[in-house]
Amino acid sequence: IILADLGHADRLWEIAAGVPYCDKLGHLLLVGTLTVLLNLNLDRRECGMLMLGSVIVLLGMSLEEASQAFFPRRSLDPYDALANAIGVICGEGLVRMLPRRVRRAEAPSPAWP
Repeated sequence: IILADLGHADRLWEIAAGVPYCDKLGHLLLVGTLTVLLNLNLDRRECGMLMLGSVIVLLGMSLEEASQAFFPRRSLDPYDALANAIGVICGEGLVRMLPRRVRRAEAPSPAWP
């Protein structure tokens, strides 16, 4: 994000421009991954209808998208914001589908002679 704000991500945008919807897919995957990791790290804490991690990511990404209006090399794109929101929804959905605890297989006790 910082490299893009400073205008140092031109090569990355050239590569992405050759793939249809690559930018939007990137938003969805990155934001979805961040949402999953944050919600798991916060132990799936609820905050209204969403998990706390989802709310934090949604607010943070909304601020980041809005901040693009102040950088001449960036563009404020409502479809990016939509891809971010879909990423949050998918990320939270994935966390809700994961089991609460994953039990580790108990190690067999060593045989003592």
